[in-house]
Amino acid sequence: MSSIENLSAEDKQFIRTVFHEMRKSAQPFMDERSFVMSNPQLFAFLSNAPSAFAIAGDGAVDATEIAILERLAKVIDVKAYISLELMEMMSVAAEPENIMTNEEFNLRVGSELLFLARNADRFENSFIAALKAMLTFDYNPTADGSLTKSFNALMDNTIKHNSSKNKTAEAEKLSKFKEQIGI
Repeated sequence: MSSIENLSAEDKQFIRTVFHEMRKSAQPFMDERSFVMSNPQLFAFLSNAPSAFAIAGDGAVDATEIAILERLAKVIDVKAYISLELMEMMSVAAEPENIMTNEEFNLRVGSELLFLARNADRFENSFIAALKAMLTFDYNPTADGSLTKSFNALMDNTIKHNSSKNKTAEAEKLSKFKEQIGI
């Protein structure tokens, strides 16, 4: 029996609502970038978007920060990132037409994270709303492996490996961003 068969009507509606909110919130970015993502792609992108905001904390994106995003993008592979069970659960939520292939997503994700970092001020409120919606999946935010802990670790590691000139500004901005998304 598949996991989707075990979902109640209420669970399916919850998944639909969360993905609708995530997609609606990130839509201005996706429209501007012609970045039409499937639900698993959206989940993978939003899971890594906090790194772009961590990097953008001081208002500039330098060569070291670009290298950090490039390294991160190399490990984002939708098929490896999202389990089949999770993909199946996501399939109950509506998706737009003409979504890109996973291969195209994997090729573009780094440049899209870089664009997001360089334009963080323009898209911050949208992504705060999308990430807050996504974190409603986190039934136990203090558990190891939870989305909340993963977001927190991703942002902290991004800052830790960043040799920015203004660490204080980045740390303050990151703290505010974490608070706004509920971490």
